[in-house]
Amino acid sequence: MIFIERIEDLTPDHPSVVVALGTFDGVHLGHQEILRRVVRRARQEEGTATVFTFARHPLEVVHPAKAPPLITPLPIKRDIIQTLGVDLLVAVTFTPFLAGTSPRDFVKTYLVDRLRARCVCVGYDFAFGKARAGSPETLRTLGEEHHFDLDVVPPMALDDQVISSTLIRRLLTTGQLQEAARYLGRPYAIRGTVERGAGRGKGLGYPTANLPATSDLLIPDGVYAGQLWFRQRLQRALINVGTAPTFGGGVRRVEAYLVEGGGELYGQTVTLFFLGRLRDERRFESPNLLQQQIELDRREAETLFTVFPRYSAEEWALLP
Repeated sequence: MIFIERIEDLTPDHPSVVVALGTFDGVHLGHQEILRRVVRRARQEEGTATVFTFARHPLEVVHPAKAPPLITPLPIKRDIIQTLGVDLLVAVTFTPFLAGTSPRDFVKTYLVDRLRARCVCVGYDFAFGKARAGSPETLRTLGEEHHFDLDVVPPMALDDQVISSTLIRRLLTTGQLQEAARYLGRPYAIRGTVERGAGRGKGLGYPTANLPATSDLLIPDGVYAGQLWFRQRLQRALINVGTAPTFGGGVRRVEAYLVEGGGELYGQTVTLFFLGRLRDERRFESPNLLQQQIELDRREAETLFTVFPRYSAEEWALLP
């Protein structure tokens, strides 16, 4: 897959472009339907399956106070989109200039002049351009003018619940990870570089891989059953999100204990999948009581480990 991050690098060199437009935060089941339609049509026409999206949420520019944390940061979003068969991913930085671009100018400059799109695919609630004035109907009108087709994907529902990034974000922030995973099509995931910690987990007999808790981390503090993906291997993990109050608290971190053991991960980039929430993070009166609780957590996590098979990170993206 070709990956472009700067609009200046986008040139009309790709044949028969079929392009999906959207923020695609989460790349949830509804988004995946849009992308699969794009890939199918591109294959039928021997064209280029393309996604035009943004590296961060546009609200960070348009209305920073209302900008939500990302469900799926760009590195993970990129992997999922590639797995779905997309040929060209354009993930640019949303700027004030883009925010002020009219729907007509956006279509002419980027879809027509730079991509020479043959077909555009969007969700039913897609809005674009200055003040979000553009709609699917706007695209239909401009498509007739510039000779590209439009495919509008209707809402996707699961058990009568329309799937949306807003819904998934709400489920994650309230700790309902298994429900969120149903709509995402995979468990919630984060990626980061393992940092050296204080070594307290190792001293207790539970060495951990420590990751920083970024501002995009949506889930509440607590203990989770999860899986760590590194070097084509998926390993079961107990994950603590929080400040380690038993040891006096501190900076919010993510600490993953590999229940089946593992090698040194310091300095390595890993992906963590969160399967389900086990309990709140809390302070224990002694390290011994904390050790006892970790053993209880491990036994409770076994139920979740058996529910979620050992898929690879790529396979998670394609779960039905």
